[in-house]
Amino acid sequence: MTKSSMTLKTICIVLLLIACILPAAAAPVVQLTNDSAFDAYPFWSPDGARIAFVSSDGVHAGIRVMERDGQNPVSVTDDRSWNLFTEFDPWSPDGKKLLFLSDDGGGLDLWTMNPDGTGRVRLTENGRIVPGLALSSYGADWSSDGRRIVYTSCLFDNAAIWEDFVATAANGSPAVNGSAIRTEADIWIMDADGGNKKPLMTDGDARLPLWQPHGDRIAYLSERSGNREIWVMQSDGTGKAQVTFSEGNVSEYAWSPDSTRIAYVVAAPPGTWPEFSLWVINSDGSGSEQLTTGNWDRSPVWSPDGARIAFRSESRNQTLWVMESDGSGLAPLDTDNSAYMMQQWSPDGTTIVVSDLNDLYAIRLENPAAPASPGFEAIFAAVALLLVVRLLGLRKQE
Repeated sequence: MTKSSMTLKTICIVLLLIACILPAAAAPVVQLTNDSAFDAYPFWSPDGARIAFVSSDGVHAGIRVMERDGQNPVSVTDDRSWNLFTEFDPWSPDGKKLLFLSDDGGGLDLWTMNPDGTGRVRLTENGRIVPGLALSSYGADWSSDGRRIVYTSCLFDNAAIWEDFVATAANGSPAVNGSAIRTEADIWIMDADGGNKKPLMTDGDARLPLWQPHGDRIAYLSERSGNREIWVMQSDGTGKAQVTFSEGNVSEYAWSPDSTRIAYVVAAPPGTWPEFSLWVINSDGSGSEQLTTGNWDRSPVWSPDGARIAFRSESRNQTLWVMESDGSGLAPLDTDNSAYMMQQWSPDGTTIVVSDLNDLYAIRLENPAAPASPGFEAIFAAVALLLVVRLLGLRKQE
């Protein structure tokens, strides 16, 4: 074999290597619902076998439960009222109860029920939560042992506002006077059956309480230091301490599965370039690290093993992204740039369920344990390409 033919063979081999290391096909997207309703807020059961979600006809909203593949959807509430989830996972840790908001004509309150719709128990009275408005400041979350619930109380408590809403909703165009809504919120705690209610904060400056996984601390958002920051306290209300110290305002956050870290979203301060960046911090307030910048990145969701974070971006060329928990290995999840709303990772780490506010979809990850790193692929491809150029140069010299 001549030197020229050997060089040509080597070039072909290198080109084949480059073809082999091109990024793998995007994760497949499987549609789970396909009906005339608006389906959103999907949440996995703790065992990963079922998905609970909210389904609305635009006037009322009900809760449905289906199998993880979208089969056998069952309405577990009636379709003649409002039944909603709060921001956080409604499933009790043992998967035997669902925590939700429901109204009886006088306003939305917290209830629990069995996943088949039986055993409904009303937990609060006269909550006055107004549907149709963002519930981003309202929250309710189970303790890790399922025995207690932390919740936001008295967010909207104006009866006249509720009456106006009901009257306009009956005509197909719900509306309220937002300026008349009381926005102060307190954090309370109660037993899972609604008993032993106790206020943990009563100064009207608390949002989004979220229980520490496998622990007894509660995180929440507060503006007592000037900016909206993450604070933590013990479940008896003692030991309040500020965790984040941001230049902007924290709008969202999520505990890591092992509760050692918190992922959070920081909105840029007024007067600066508008962006929402993702950060992580140790739960004791140390080790703050910025993961993304220059975009509108929101809704961080941890993988079950805590190794990765999926999130939604409103300014990148794709909507859904995933990265390592240190910000490396950034890769898109969706293929058609649909306006998906990020919701929750399956307990086994293989699937992410999302909504486009019309239907639900499952994004199935090809290798949930170790997704390919586009950074490594890019470096490897660049080296291979340089080798091709070098070999071509040698061939030309011949």
